[in-house]
Amino acid sequence: MTVLKECLAAGPGCAIANGLLNSFETTKVKLQLHDKSNPVYHNPTTRGVMLQISKEEGVIHGLLTPGLTASLTRSVLYGAYRVGLYSTVRSKISQDEEPTLYHRILSGMVTGGLGSMISCPLDVVRTRMQADSGVVHNNRYITGLRRGQLVRYEGMTEAFIKIFKQEGLMNGLYRGASVTILRASLLNGAQLASYDTLKKRLGWQEGPLDHCVCALLSGVIAQTVVMPIDTIKSQMMLGKQWRDVISMPLIEEFRRLLGVEAI
Repeated sequence: MTVLKECLAAGPGCAIANGLLNSFETTKVKLQLHDKSNPVYHNPTTRGVMLQISKEEGVIHGLLTPGLTASLTRSVLYGAYRVGLYSTVRSKISQDEEPTLYHRILSGMVTGGLGSMISCPLDVVRTRMQADSGVVHNNRYITGLRRGQLVRYEGMTEAFIKIFKQEGLMNGLYRGASVTILRASLLNGAQLASYDTLKKRLGWQEGPLDHCVCALLSGVIAQTVVMPIDTIKSQMMLGKQWRDVISMPLIEEFRRLLGVEAI
């Protein structure tokens, strides 16, 4: 019953957080997929892209709502597993003793990988809908990354059906699953382990301030760790093959990933 309560609390909690931050997620995907050889955004930075989208498409249509339904649905499932099961898995791995940093990292990686494995199709749909978003005229986009191209998906349900019919399960809805699961494992391991450790190290009284500070710091740590893999994940979910993404020399690839696209 305790595990069920934690999952039921974690899922909606993650959904609320992701819903509030959907504008940043949309901007991140746009930046990761922005082609410098055929630039759509005049100033390819977080601020520049958000300002241009707000001007061309509006804040609500352009930033707040792209892929929102898929994002919220994914967050409920993914959050329930990655956060809700964490304490239980950590106790099992540490055999009910005081968990070490290794136990925390491993527990986070296990629950994060499991949650991502289940919610990967929703992640693909969300990423594509956020990447595709723009103003439509005569069934063609006139703004955004797909400017001049036909609209592919009218909503989450249609996206699921079309991707499955046209690309299949493994090559469509589970495209880039290996990278997605790896990213989720590393992110969850880094985030929950650092959150646990920070709470212990700070030794503050349990309360909202303690939770917020530790959550913010652990979020920064985790996202920094997975940012290069996150960029690769977005590229693969949009249809690129693994060999195409990593075809550049290693040094050049990391230089690119640590540039504007990864900010």
